[in-house]
Amino acid sequence: MRKIAILGSSATRHNFNTIFNPNYKKKFECVLMQNQSSIISMASAKRPNPVIKEDDFNKYDEESVSTDFTKTFFDDLSKLQPDTIIIDLFADAHFGVIEVEPGEYITDNRWKLWRTTYYKNELKDKAPKLTIDTDKDHYLEVFKKSWDIVLKKIKEVAPKSKIVLHEIQNVKEYYNFDDKKYNLINSGKVMKIDTDMYNQALQEMHRYIEQSDTAIQVINLFDGRELYLSFDEHPWGLFYVHYTMDYYVSFLEKLIAIEKKESWFDHLKRKSYRKSK
Repeated sequence: MRKIAILGSSATRHNFNTIFNPNYKKKFECVLMQNQSSIISMASAKRPNPVIKEDDFNKYDEESVSTDFTKTFFDDLSKLQPDTIIIDLFADAHFGVIEVEPGEYITDNRWKLWRTTYYKNELKDKAPKLTIDTDKDHYLEVFKKSWDIVLKKIKEVAPKSKIVLHEIQNVKEYYNFDDKKYNLINSGKVMKIDTDMYNQALQEMHRYIEQSDTAIQVINLFDGRELYLSFDEHPWGLFYVHYTMDYYVSFLEKLIAIEKKESWFDHLKRKSYRKSK
């Protein structure tokens, strides 16, 4: 059983859900999830949990916000020592960050953070925001510096954990109930975005991570082509990174192949070591 930690979003977490991969628990256990946090936020200083009782959050939503502030992900990595850490950059593409003080950021999670009293009283229309929509070049500059910090932290607290980059992509089309393809932006069910620009930014961020450490493994099921779409009957609804069900099967196959390859290399290294003694 391989222990998995996720620094990303449901685009990755769905793969470890029996709805999408009924038998994943035979090989994997998801022990840690840092949900919808940007890399820029994770590189910033710890802050107190802003969620209060009056915000009326459920446990899942509070954890998404509170851990983005407290950065307990790194402490938890140290305790759990997962075999593999899977990273996706959903939050950096779709949310961006808020600069709460000079050089210090939190994820601008419009689905969760914006519902807090803290955001309404302290941040809304007061603190500067940075997104790929407003200033792509500056965002990417800050992102790259932040990734260097995050990678260093991960290696310090979980040096034996393998890092896998899940290179998500925003799809442009979806299947309706009649199995015909339709334009996702015009569906009336999602916020309109510049899909090409978002994907270009993701590609640049992905390339930077790939080049930062040759040991980082990659799962890219698009590989420059739009092989998967979204669909109306997705269990969590229509969205840019809610893919058809075959995507999740393919993802797990890729991850299993990576795990097998790494295990074989480890075996060879041990064998070589024993011979040299």
